[in-house]
Amino acid sequence: MASTRFRALATTAVAALALCTACSSDDSGSKSSGDGPLKLAVFASLNGVPAFAADDEGVFDKHGLDVEISTAKTSTEMVPQLLGGKVNLALLDTATSLVAAGQGVDLVYVAAATDGGIPEGQEDFSFANVWVKKGSPIKSLADLTGKTVGVPQIKSAPWVDLRGSVDEAGGDSSTIKFVESPDPLAALKSGQVDATTTPEPVGTVERAKGELHPLGPVNSGGGGSAYVWVTTRAFADANQDKVKAFAEAVREGNKTVNGDRDLLVKTAAEVLKADAALLEKAAFPVYAEKPLTQEDIEFSVQYMDKYDMFEKAAPDAGKLILP
Repeated sequence: MASTRFRALATTAVAALALCTACSSDDSGSKSSGDGPLKLAVFASLNGVPAFAADDEGVFDKHGLDVEISTAKTSTEMVPQLLGGKVNLALLDTATSLVAAGQGVDLVYVAAATDGGIPEGQEDFSFANVWVKKGSPIKSLADLTGKTVGVPQIKSAPWVDLRGSVDEAGGDSSTIKFVESPDPLAALKSGQVDATTTPEPVGTVERAKGELHPLGPVNSGGGGSAYVWVTTRAFADANQDKVKAFAEAVREGNKTVNGDRDLLVKTAAEVLKADAALLEKAAFPVYAEKPLTQEDIEFSVQYMDKYDMFEKAAPDAGKLILP
């Protein structure tokens, strides 16, 4: 069944986080019975491609699900929509979802979407990479110790993943000066920062231009889950069979695109409105095929807590997992 695509969810990230806290005590809109299409929220990125492919290939239909997919600009835009009942499930990066849970938002993790880490064969260039200017004296991730790095937002997934990657390489990420910028790549090219990160396929575009040097891949999610599907506890409790069917469909859809590069590239080109020839050269993430476990969530919580991502207490992984 064809999805309703690219319906904008317009809320700024700052307002979204504020609204998350405000909405956590009012779930009046999140107790939907789930009648009608299952409303999914993603943002147009490689992480969301399997959902569109699963819809196009009839995977959701096979599991008895009618879905409607809408897109947002960032993960944080989707949390208020989820709490307000405008969408039923959202694809969020693990950092955003755990920070929201740490603020008291009653979320349930339904399924893993994208595996973190650095996939086999992507040790030099992966689906998230660190960049410096050509000729930079910075030769390794460890060399970012004490340097200035541009990120879209401090205490975000790119921020914590870069810190984790620098520390894993033997550097000291606590000494990095992070600068928030709406366009970190422009900040790097103009010399305002020493390095930045990009997701794919932005990195493939930059590599073709030849103006920057890829320093190395980012260890996304610290090696745990990078993106997850979440819903509210109220919706999960009221729609247990539907939510479990969705988790099964997600895993089947992920397995389908992992094994079919042509389908993956074709769907990504449609979703991103990008050149298929460009995407042929891009590094794609590996999509999760195994059920998400409490241990997986605990790993992610500990990883985020190490870098003080939680303003309050770290969330309890046992309360986040789908029953």
